Amino acid sequence: MALLGGRWEMGHAGAETRSRGAVLIEVLIALAILGLVATVFAGAMFTSLQSARLSDERSTALTLAKSQIEFVRAVGYAVDDWDYTVDTSSRSYTDMPSWWTTPPPLLPAEFAGYSVTVTGISDIDLDNSGGPDEGIRTITAVVSHNGTIVFTLENYEVDR
Repeated sequence: MALLGGRWEMGHAGAETRSRGAVLIEVLIALAILGLVATVFAGAMFTSLQSARLSDERSTALTLAKSQIEFVRAVGYAVDDWDYTVDTSSRSYTDMPSWWTTPPPLLPAEFAGYSVTVTGISDIDLDNSGGPDEGIRTITAVVSHNGTIVFTLENYEVDR
C-alpha cells in the first residue's frame, strides 16, 4: 500500500492476488455445478435405457404369448385340461394335450432366454351357475425371460 494524494491505495500486486483467488473460487463453483448436472444427466440416461429395455422385453413377451394362444386356438378344442412349456430348444408338458400330434413349434432362435408356459383349463364358471361351463376353457400363456416371469396373457377358447 502506498499513500498517493492523501489516500491509501492498494498496489497492483495486491489486486492481482485477490483476482486470482476469485477466479479459483469461480472455477471450483463452475466445476461443482457441472458435476451436479452431469450426475443428473447420467441418471436420466440410465433410467431411459432401463425403460427401453423393459419395454422391449414386454413387447417381445406379448408377441410370444399371442403366438402360442393363436397356435392353441388353431389346433382345435381339447376336452381335457393340459399344459406345456416351449422355448428355443425344447418342449415339455405335465398334462399332455390330446392334440399333441401337432406339437407347438419351438421359439425362434432370436428369442433365446425366453420360455412360454401355456395352460388350458376348463373348470371355469362364467355364468355363476355354481359349476363349470361346458365347452369353454381359459387359455393362459405365461412368458418368462431368463427364469423371471415377464408377462401373462389370458384368453378363452370355445368349443364350436
